[in-house]
Amino acid sequence: MDKIELTKGQTVLLELEGECVIGEVLHIGSKGSFIRLKNVRDFQSNNPIAGNQDYYKSEIRNIKVVEDFDTASQVGEESRAGNSVVSSVCPESVIRINLEDVQEINDKIDDHIFIHQTDAKYHDAIRYLKTQKHLAVAMEEIAGGRHASSPSLLSIATPEQIYVFDIMWMGITNDMKVLLASPKIRRIVHNARLIGDVLKHRYGAPLGRCFDILVAHISTVSNYDEQREMSVHECLAKYLNLPNNFFDSSINFKNRPLNEGQRKAAAKNVAFLHTLEDHFIHEVMLEPFYRSSERYGASLARYDEHVDSIIQLSKPRNEDLHDVERFQLNIRNDVTGGDDDEGDSSTVLS
Repeated sequence: MDKIELTKGQTVLLELEGECVIGEVLHIGSKGSFIRLKNVRDFQSNNPIAGNQDYYKSEIRNIKVVEDFDTASQVGEESRAGNSVVSSVCPESVIRINLEDVQEINDKIDDHIFIHQTDAKYHDAIRYLKTQKHLAVAMEEIAGGRHASSPSLLSIATPEQIYVFDIMWMGITNDMKVLLASPKIRRIVHNARLIGDVLKHRYGAPLGRCFDILVAHISTVSNYDEQREMSVHECLAKYLNLPNNFFDSSINFKNRPLNEGQRKAAAKNVAFLHTLEDHFIHEVMLEPFYRSSERYGASLARYDEHVDSIIQLSKPRNEDLHDVERFQLNIRNDVTGGDDDEGDSSTVLS
């Protein structure tokens, strides 16, 4: 179990054997022997668990802090009250996605729309999706690319809604081909090589411009051991610190009729792609750019004396702007680490 500091009121995620639960810390037993949570939900199914729940140290495999409000100001008070546990929070113990976003994504997974025929529901979905500029796309049972025995599902997610299409029954329609190829739409995928191969050779459907999560991973790590093919589940564990057992890898999407668990699992596989793209762009790739923007934004305000600011403003050349670093795609040896030394955290790709 992670050695982290817990205080009453924190929202935490507990990894247990075969399940994950999320809830608000209500009480911590002596020497961290158990944790009592309220407002508990199963993190995998998003179903509420009635009543307060006690989880003992022996059954907890890992603890992750999901939401931490003003912990530093409460630690001393809680410690004096005998209500804090273990040691200090480390980066590896903090979920890199806030509670509101987790709940919103879980709600989208629960509310996904399953479509298996070209009925009114299908046409409503296509009409809505054609108005979008940014779609996340995932497919199930395509591990062999064009050689896969039976591609099963095509999932398409907007920031607000998830659609799961049963392509084993309905195939890839002309409407879907437009969504998958349109130059007006940017798609987010994971491992576009497989998706593109299946679409082209099984359905005659070209795949247009994509932001590939797997390519983003390979492009932004310099550690050779990290430059390998990772599943979307592994990327979520590495970059957002979601639990490894958040996904059920044993689900078979070939069986028909599909049950709710299968449909929700497909929705879950596409639900976090928008979040991963946002993380890669703004927390990894553009990190040097944001650092430069922050420095430049404070460059004039750092002068306490008005006369110094007047001198800077009167110069014929804006020296602060001249000092802005040239943009580089960020590559880190350890993307999960803390602040890197300036100049050591990025490299120009050739």
